[in-house]
Amino acid sequence: MAGRVLGGVLAAALAAGVLVAIAPVASGAPIVTGGVERDNVDNTHSPRTTAELDEERAENPPAMAAADVEGIDVASHQHPNGAAIDWGQVAGAGYRSVSIKASEGTYYTNPYYAGDRAGAAAAGMYTFAYHFAIPNWSNGTEQADYFLDRAAYRQDGDTLPPALDVEANPYVGDDGTDACYGLSDAQMVAWIRDFLAEVKRRTGVDAIIYTSASWWRDCTGGTSAFAGHPLWVASYASTPTMPPGWPDYTMWQYTNQGSVPGIAAATDLNYISGGEATLSALATQAADPAGYTATDPVRVLDTRNAVGVGTRTPLGPRGSVTLDLSGRLPATATAAVLNVTGLASAATYVTVWPNGAPRPSVSNLNLTGDETRPNLVTVKVGADRQVRLYNHNGNTHLLADLAGWYATDATGLFTPQAPERVLDTRPGAPLGTRTTRTLDLAPFVPADATAVTLNLTGVGATGTTYVSAWPSGQPRPAVSNLNLADANATPNLVTVKLGDDRAVDLYNHWGTVDLLADLAGWYAPGAGSSFVAVTPWRLLDTRTKAVTWVPTGGTGHSIALDTTDTADVTGAVVNLTGVSPSTATYVTAHPRTSATPARPGASNLNLVRGQTASNLASTSVGPDGEVWLYNNAGTVDLIADVAGYFTR
Repeated sequence: MAGRVLGGVLAAALAAGVLVAIAPVASGAPIVTGGVERDNVDNTHSPRTTAELDEERAENPPAMAAADVEGIDVASHQHPNGAAIDWGQVAGAGYRSVSIKASEGTYYTNPYYAGDRAGAAAAGMYTFAYHFAIPNWSNGTEQADYFLDRAAYRQDGDTLPPALDVEANPYVGDDGTDACYGLSDAQMVAWIRDFLAEVKRRTGVDAIIYTSASWWRDCTGGTSAFAGHPLWVASYASTPTMPPGWPDYTMWQYTNQGSVPGIAAATDLNYISGGEATLSALATQAADPAGYTATDPVRVLDTRNAVGVGTRTPLGPRGSVTLDLSGRLPATATAAVLNVTGLASAATYVTVWPNGAPRPSVSNLNLTGDETRPNLVTVKVGADRQVRLYNHNGNTHLLADLAGWYATDATGLFTPQAPERVLDTRPGAPLGTRTTRTLDLAPFVPADATAVTLNLTGVGATGTTYVSAWPSGQPRPAVSNLNLADANATPNLVTVKLGDDRAVDLYNHWGTVDLLADLAGWYAPGAGSSFVAVTPWRLLDTRTKAVTWVPTGGTGHSIALDTTDTADVTGAVVNLTGVSPSTATYVTAHPRTSATPARPGASNLNLVRGQTASNLASTSVGPDGEVWLYNNAGTVDLIADVAGYFTR
């Protein structure tokens, strides 16, 4: 469908470059920041950009390619005098996507954003939020956080990545700068990089970039540094004038004179290259709700012994390997549960993610030099049932043991709970060399339970050893769940199939070690919550964003963490990383059920002074999807990356 344009006097005025005043929504007193009246906040884009684009405007709107579809973008301007948008009419006219201005700088939030997004989504349109950048107001990270706090991005299959609108300064003359906001090319590139990095960190996706060719050339020096990001180009020529760095566009805003049924103001129109296929590919989809199938643990990757790969070579710096699980997971699988162990030659981190997707800005395993350490990983899988593993630095051998999988036709549903200590050998006797101890979970789980999730911690090991967990009554598998080098407390999350007697066996290979186990929940058919796997994204990083620590009994402090804005969530799976604690401590994730945190009786992550280490945590959540993160002593920076959540 070709976009329709306004006729008559209005179209002639716009074509002549005259700014037509359509009354914006009454939003109270004008916003004034830094001595500048921010009178562009209600507009979709900068009038200075429009004036430049008018110079190349085609006499007739360009025709849409057969494979493309059309979209629009809106702001408060599209609500003259508070008029509502009839999204049913918009969608009925064939428009497939809408970009909605959510924010500007760190001083403006579009009051219509939430309603427009909900209305467009209900009408069956793809939606996404964009932020109008003011790079001389605050830094890129701060503006990205302000934007994302309002955009409410979701991996729902209908929401496109957030977008950065970076274009000509609408406040030239008022703020004493120029179209480039008074920044040099290098400063502008750095600002954009910081904004995009924060979006990637918090959402797991690459932001869309909106710009024009002339502004990009003049204000970034024509950099190609961001060519991997989808481009939304503004050009009113008969064929789009492209900014340097991109061979092609993803979206082309070809006019600002659209007349759209259901909207009472001129509207920007966009062609989406590749049409429905492009929109579908951009709209990241969390996995369908799935049940769990526990399996007897089996090693599926060992780069030391060419298991799962055709070589015995460790992964080098920035090296990655593809692990094919199609022979072990059913076609209906949505995620795999792997115990991943790294044997590192230098300080590094390891990331595990779905094959075919961009590598997310998260880590699953943090290793120091000459360290062997495991971490449980729940990783989303695509139709090929393959995952990628990445090593950042040094030479690292990787091992992976499959514990089970989630699939849409599996019957095992999860009941998450606040962590409960079900084993502590310290009051009695530690496990000795080649000793097996049976942990009876019958008092803690129902009779039909098939598997449990435990946080297993080794304490006081007298030497290098490993610990294995498996279903009681079965032969001990050739896998490990804990790798211990010294007496320091070392945890790992374990999801393990139960034996017929609802018990698991725990084996220590050498020396003596005490074991602690905290029950996080259990799986059973027919009752409980399904798991929704997501592309990993960062919920929290206290190194880059200030948080409020609440005193919690004795020397402890807690912070509240919102794990999701999705309804009916019962639990979350979050990779916790502790960075440089000031003293030995432990960290616990537990549901936020009250405004005042209580000191928990369990732990998820154990740290010594100065250590950086990760551990996967599975926990129930409070009524609003929130958890407390408790630090027992001293200070520590915490990072939390979400892998998925449980939902009714």
